Amino acid sequence: MARAEEILNTTRKMDTSAFLRFLITEKFPQKTVVTCSLRGRSVVVLKLISEIDPSTPIVFCHVPNLYPESLEYRAKLVSELGLRDIREPAADGGPLPGDCNHSEGLWAGNPVDHTIAYKTIHLNRTLADFDCWISAVYHGPYPDTPGPRVREEGRLNRIDPLASWTRDQVQRFMGEHGLPYHPQATLRRPDPPKEEPVSVQTYHY
Repeated sequence: MARAEEILNTTRKMDTSAFLRFLITEKFPQKTVVTCSLRGRSVVVLKLISEIDPSTPIVFCHVPNLYPESLEYRAKLVSELGLRDIREPAADGGPLPGDCNHSEGLWAGNPVDHTIAYKTIHLNRTLADFDCWISAVYHGPYPDTPGPRVREEGRLNRIDPLASWTRDQVQRFMGEHGLPYHPQATLRRPDPPKEEPVSVQTYHY
């Protein structure tokens, strides 16, 4: 198995697009998977992936309930980018033998009382057939100090392709490529659907 240090040394001078192309087509062909949400940084990664190999498996991570506009936005992205292998997280049974736990974290919001809660999406079964995991959910803030774009997590190489990207870079990329933001991206307190019960938490985007 390729280790993080080896990959970092090989790709040190590559820009993000070349780095992803190396992983998907050379180092881990047919063994690379992408996890993402509907945030701006995720959309940047999806655009780059679509230009390299649109058949790369894409796993959209979300909590059970989605706003209709989230479904519409996701369908629009998939169609416009020509992505051909869209998946949902598989039912999870915990870490595989000899491996550690793999997960993504999401912020889920209740549209009635506007509270938010952190949700963990376990991905052990989802990632079972892959060696390279491009982790692009991006539900946290932009880091003050960029981390490495490759790190070892159990048996997997976990990739953060935008580890060094700033908010300005993401916004510029979105604008230059005409990529739309999720409708909720500029709203802090969206109006809830009237039929939504108070007990239901929904994933904003």
